[in-house]
Amino acid sequence: MEKLSSKKRLLPQVMELIRHSLHTVKYGHLILTVQDGYVIKMERTEKFIFTAKNKSGYIVQDVPARQHSFQPKIIAQLEGLMYGQLIIRIEDGKVEQIEKTEKRRINEQEGIYGDGI
Repeated sequence: MEKLSSKKRLLPQVMELIRHSLHTVKYGHLILTVQDGYVIKMERTEKFIFTAKNKSGYIVQDVPARQHSFQPKIIAQLEGLMYGQLIIRIEDGKVEQIEKTEKRRINEQEGIYGDGI
């Protein structure tokens, strides 16, 4: 199976949404779903935790135009992923964890003669 480049899989609109979310989410998750080597869906779950120490507020007016420092790591995790999900957990505005779940499609004929799983 041909390995698709990240440029082909990650359309500019997708990278823009990822970048924007990485800069604006304080607490929550980003879930990127990959099918046939392409990011087909992004879910954004955001939590708002109200404490006295947050003086700046929760609305981010201006999102920096620069690339987020974790974008290259996210692209690297998506490399070669044909089916599955990448879950990015954000705590206090910082990426805390990246979890990769890979699913593999098995041809119906595989495994009949001991090959495959």
